[in-house]
Amino acid sequence: MYPRSWKGKEREVHVESKRTEGNGGSDGIVIPMQMIGDGTYTVEYIVPIIMGNGQNLSLQVDTGSSDLWIASTSCSSCSSTGARLYNPSQATETGVLFNIQYLLGNVSGPIVWDSVQLGGYSITNQALCAATAVAQEPLSSSFDGVLGLALPANSVIEDKIPSALDNSPDGATFSSNLFSMTPISQAPPARFLSLSFERPGSDRTPSLLGIGRHPESLVPDPSQVQYSGLIATSSLGQLFWQSSVRGVTVYVNGEARAVNIGRSHTGAVFPIAAVDSGVPYIITTSTIANGIYGAIGINPASDGQYYVPCTTPLNMTITLDGQAPLPLHPLDLTAVPQQDARSANCVGLIQADDTAFTANQDFGDMILGVPFLRNMYTVLAYDVPDSNGNFPAVTTSASMDLITPRLGLMSLTNASTALEEFHTVRVLNQPLGNTTPTASSGGSKKGLSVGFDVLIGLLSFLGLCVILFGLRWVLARRKYRTQVPSRDDGELQSKDAYALAALRPEGDAYGPSEDALRMLRYEAYKRNRRMRSQYSTDSSLTKVGEQDGAKDDLKDVEMGIRPSFHDPWDPHTSLASDWRDTLVGDEGAGGHKKNFSGDSLGSRSPPTHRRNLSDGSNGDTPVTAPLLAHVRTPSQGSDVNDMDLGDGARMTGIGTASRRSLRERDSVGSIGSMQELERTSSRPYAPSPLRPRAPHTLSSSSTRRDPPAEQSS
Repeated sequence: MYPRSWKGKEREVHVESKRTEGNGGSDGIVIPMQMIGDGTYTVEYIVPIIMGNGQNLSLQVDTGSSDLWIASTSCSSCSSTGARLYNPSQATETGVLFNIQYLLGNVSGPIVWDSVQLGGYSITNQALCAATAVAQEPLSSSFDGVLGLALPANSVIEDKIPSALDNSPDGATFSSNLFSMTPISQAPPARFLSLSFERPGSDRTPSLLGIGRHPESLVPDPSQVQYSGLIATSSLGQLFWQSSVRGVTVYVNGEARAVNIGRSHTGAVFPIAAVDSGVPYIITTSTIANGIYGAIGINPASDGQYYVPCTTPLNMTITLDGQAPLPLHPLDLTAVPQQDARSANCVGLIQADDTAFTANQDFGDMILGVPFLRNMYTVLAYDVPDSNGNFPAVTTSASMDLITPRLGLMSLTNASTALEEFHTVRVLNQPLGNTTPTASSGGSKKGLSVGFDVLIGLLSFLGLCVILFGLRWVLARRKYRTQVPSRDDGELQSKDAYALAALRPEGDAYGPSEDALRMLRYEAYKRNRRMRSQYSTDSSLTKVGEQDGAKDDLKDVEMGIRPSFHDPWDPHTSLASDWRDTLVGDEGAGGHKKNFSGDSLGSRSPPTHRRNLSDGSNGDTPVTAPLLAHVRTPSQGSDVNDMDLGDGARMTGIGTASRRSLRERDSVGSIGSMQELERTSSRPYAPSPLRPRAPHTLSSSSTRRDPPAEQSS
């Protein structure tokens, strides 16, 4: 913020600094700053300080003025702003009043001495204004005052209370007191301040204030910082951080268009520009502004301002004395109107104000505010560095008396990356997002599109699903193998033997052979012979009592002779030609006969369950419902009435416990699964490697009936 008037031009200016006792560090310090405001029209970069009474406050860093002021508890108009008001009750009064008029706003109040701590440096008897009247300043809960960092000759307080060479309190600026601390070992190692400002919506560049030290994340090589000599626009000497402008270039579709900047209105050969972190615009003369906007076909509007289509980038560079062309980010040069966020036209942040420059010659021709400083690493140096960017060490008191200020700049903006980011924000309406801090203007890798990021995410998700599915399949197979029925003392239990026979009828390493199964069936038959049937009627499969000659047949079996009786558990002994289903009644009383031929099957096994229903021609009552529900195969769908097991089908495993209706249970997936009718549903389940499914279970209406307990004969 530039003061409009200077009231001490007759005085003798002492640029040398007084000795101030304090404490700090010999390594320098880098202090994080905070950006507040809307980021465009009202924006401030603030730094925290601690006053002598222990009060924590926040001050705006202002390179356009040289004085420190804080809104005090005596300011009646400040209480409604939410600012933390400074209480000067423990400060030392000077009896001198302060008043400063900025380009916009003014501040007044008494000057006091108090201690101020910034970072690790504490200054005693710092002169400041405890403001009692503040007008048109954006005070808030994070904005309590201003820390002026312009050159000492521009200080209003020092004009009223001249600096002294001894340690008595005076009106020296904060930077003068900072770099003249005693003992010297407590002072900053180099006499310079540095600034970097973040851009709204991006963390590419952090907001930092350096005291005698460069931030390594931004400046790995100090020799990259280029320095310019300052220009004195006043008889008092150098007031601001000013340099001459050697050229302005606007690029349109890759074509460089040089702007006619003319001469300075002060009479200098080149226009003069000063950096000011307290101004949210770039302010210049109408000659320079018309040349910049005219390059892209824009003229000033009726209100004197410049408006640019929001999707049109203003791509330009400014060349200062001793510097290479410095590119500016297009997002920093135009802004969406506050009153109409949907407007197709944006407000240009380079504006003209001929009145401000002609009223005060000290301002020069351009004020390079925040839009310029966001693109630079700025060094406010009080000494001249060497070619490597290193500053001379302050070792004697004499070397602290004289200052030779230089303005150092290093570009932080890459023109190609800046255009891509402008396209992302203004054309695609997407935020910049997080970016990686950079210390140079070298090229950067273009970010991936959002669509490609989404595709990568989907592919990663599908890959994870495949991995999880494969893991589940492997675990299921392992579980299946571990659940294969185990042998008990070298023999299989009978019900497990039937299950294995259904799965592997030929016998292999996982199950017994057919001969072994026959013996198991026979042993089961012998046990069954000793049991009493729970049914009141007999059938060919279920008999009440013993058959004649059963004992002799048992002996024949034990001696290896084929038994004469028909064992329903053994397909080789149950092949009587008069085999019948388990109907109540005698064979001759209309029993349901099975007609089969042993030659058709190649063995004496009965054919599949084929039913010859009576049509009533013989006077018998027709059968209207199946006596044994057909079991479908997977290829037969849900139609159980059209079942055809084929010539090679077998009825292995159907015992006396299966004489209930099969229609009470759920459909079974294979013929071998009919063993489920006489045993529990604990049969090992092997899921499909392509589609897992739950094992079939009996419905709630199908209660399994266990065979009757074995009785002693």
